Amino acid sequence: MPVEFKENSIKEWITNNMEEGQIADVVLEGCVTGIVPELIYYADSCAFYEKYKEEIWQRLYDSAQDCDEHQNCLHYTSTFNGGCDVASDDQFRNLLAWWACEDVCREIMMDKDDEDRAAE
Repeated sequence: MPVEFKENSIKEWITNNMEEGQIADVVLEGCVTGIVPELIYYADSCAFYEKYKEEIWQRLYDSAQDCDEHQNCLHYTSTFNGGCDVASDDQFRNLLAWWACEDVCREIMMDKDDEDRAAE
């Protein structure tokens, strides 16, 4: 049975379920390492994708536009680690789940760095 993702946003899920060190490891090494146990198996990463797909696609669109206003989302995903090796729907949903988790973890760590600098 797949993991049940109950939080309303990816950021809420990460902050409720991951330690700061784990979030930092995701930023440094990526989900491919298995550092996020809830995103190891396709059943789970696909459940994550299904729960958060609107947020994932909005993030994907915004990121693609930040890189190049004429770049489409599918071309952008081909630049992800493993993006050119996708050969099934499950692999595609897994790729997007991992990317979204990594993207939100980067955002969380950048926000923390900004807060730390402001406190100095």
